[in-house]
Amino acid sequence: MINRNGLRTAFTAGLGNAFASLSGVGDSQYVSLAVLAVSTGTYGGALALGSQRLLGTALGSVLLLIGYEGLRGLPMPLALALTLGALRLLGGLLKLQVGYKVGGIVIVMGWLVHEGGLAAWIPLRFFWTCFGVLITLLGLRLFWPARGLDSSLAQVATLLIQLQSCFRDLAARVDSAMASQSSNPVGIDRYRALRNQLIAIRRQRPALLQELGSLPERHPATLLMANFEATASRLITLVGGLVREPPSLQDPQLVVQLHWAEAELLQAMAGQLGQWERQIRGRRGLPKPPDTGLQLPRSWQQLGQELNDPTANSASLERLERIASRLMLCRQAEQAISTAEANWAVILGRA
Repeated sequence: MINRNGLRTAFTAGLGNAFASLSGVGDSQYVSLAVLAVSTGTYGGALALGSQRLLGTALGSVLLLIGYEGLRGLPMPLALALTLGALRLLGGLLKLQVGYKVGGIVIVMGWLVHEGGLAAWIPLRFFWTCFGVLITLLGLRLFWPARGLDSSLAQVATLLIQLQSCFRDLAARVDSAMASQSSNPVGIDRYRALRNQLIAIRRQRPALLQELGSLPERHPATLLMANFEATASRLITLVGGLVREPPSLQDPQLVVQLHWAEAELLQAMAGQLGQWERQIRGRRGLPKPPDTGLQLPRSWQQLGQELNDPTANSASLERLERIASRLMLCRQAEQAISTAEANWAVILGRA
């Protein structure tokens, strides 16, 4: 299926190839190869891959010239192996992740294919590689811009939708009046899906940091994403805890008010996360926090009275322990949302 990134890559590669062909300069195929190699969908990822590719090309070219001229007295396979070994060693010292592969290709092709014209081939290859990386970065800025922040916030919004659904289904699990609103039971599979979504968001952080210039750790976008990630982690912990501590089926009439308070709080938190999601989707620049904070239901505010009710305390010890564990998780989630919104406002106040 054709997507925006694929169209942008094809357009950029075609544009670069057309310019290179019209220029009449040889070895223009390296433009398209560079575009395809560094097009990752985000500016930060392309910048990282592009710098690796340029450094690997430069290192491979230098070692090729040194090895080809300095190891003439050795058999070609041995000289080539020593040069590639030196590339691997220097690549490790320079912490190259993909650049040493490009350098290896430069050494092998130069030694076996272009041995008679290294002085002309090496500068041309490096020039076209630089040009390909440059137009890829320009394409990511000009044609359907794809930036790490946009991608990360879109994933956060998707995670918030999933959390809303889980909270509503968990509320329906303890309140029979909400059972008709439940679309899918919350089990360990949905908890793992939430964890995987959070991991995917965290993997976007290096690309985001690449885009934010100097001192990216202090940038409001980085601080805001860290705030979202920390809050999402605490809310996902709530889901996991409630999945592992299902409500007991014994004597439900004795603790109906406690279950009602829990269900109403889950519904309120789901509604608040819905506001978060809308703020992120409709943002201009960094998203602003909701105008109103989390409104705690009256049943939750009166929870202390219900806990002192002799009727509720007549339930079995196992049931009371399980309810206490669930209520503690809910309180931690409620505090996480309130703290996150306070931090959110502070971060934007510094921006």
